[in-house]
Amino acid sequence: MRRLERETHDKLRAVEEALANHSLDRDNIGVSLEALRELVDTDKVFLSSLAQRADGDDLTITRDAAVGCAQTRWRKLTDDFLRGRVVSWTGYDGLHPAPAQRDRVLRSADLAELTHGRSREVETLLYPRLGMGGEDTMRVLVCDGPVLLAWLGIVQPEPTTERQRELLTRLVPAFRRRLVFDRALGASTLTTTALAAALERVQGAAWVLAARGRLLHANAAGQARIDADPSGTRAALEACTAGRGEPRFDIVAIAGPNGDGGHIVIEKVDPAGARNVPDAAARLRLTPAQTRVLERVALGASNATIAAELGVAERTVEAHVTAILVKAQVSSRAALIVQVFRERRTR
Repeated sequence: MRRLERETHDKLRAVEEALANHSLDRDNIGVSLEALRELVDTDKVFLSSLAQRADGDDLTITRDAAVGCAQTRWRKLTDDFLRGRVVSWTGYDGLHPAPAQRDRVLRSADLAELTHGRSREVETLLYPRLGMGGEDTMRVLVCDGPVLLAWLGIVQPEPTTERQRELLTRLVPAFRRRLVFDRALGASTLTTTALAAALERVQGAAWVLAARGRLLHANAAGQARIDADPSGTRAALEACTAGRGEPRFDIVAIAGPNGDGGHIVIEKVDPAGARNVPDAAARLRLTPAQTRVLERVALGASNATIAAELGVAERTVEAHVTAILVKAQVSSRAALIVQVFRERRTR
């Protein structure tokens, strides 16, 4: 590729830097598309990731960003348009494109030739719905190996140019890196969320520890143990990772992807349950319903879990927990659990 003039080079770097600026709070890829639109001097820029619908063979949009048009309207109209057209309706597989379609920046004429005219359906059937009738397209299917990460393209009233193709081609690797990162981050976040939800269903305190005993996660009961006795609890957990666990702990070793590992440590629950709950209930003058809730709160169960076990609405459990906190004169359920554990030790 030819050498870029300074101003264009700076704009190219701006797009790359925007793509490298990941945000855990929100999907900020729109900033990258804004920078891309300025770089290639175009009218509209779109990015969309696709997946197969749960109820059939059609595609649906799972992620989208748009610059130069109303994004919400564009997504709804495009998603509705995809329904009933199966995975390969435009001449390429929308999930696993053929090699000739991967990572190539193609103009409308190139697409029409490659797909034997089928790509024109997008411009003639969809674009008028979006208020873009008669406009020209340049797009690239950004892929990770055979897997489509996203459809990325520009749309403008005038014909696209070779200069625009050259600039967009330079940016394909940066978009691929960003999309691969986002996919991995999404999977990691989902896994972490699932693990947290699973540990909240554990009847008792539970912790996830890294290879050297560093605490990665604790459920409500586990965090309450740490709050009540920080040094003692951490010493006990470190002993577990060193192979000196006490009989009251169940320890599960887990292997990491790089040969490292960690442990899940679960404190065994007294078969008799939270034995001091009746005394606490009597002291706090709890109702029978509040006592049943306290039994489960003391074991670290979430409101949703308690509601499911008792067969009541979650808002009912929330009301009971609030009433118990008021009677116990504490500000949080963690403090309540600490109080219950502390009473057990002093009996």
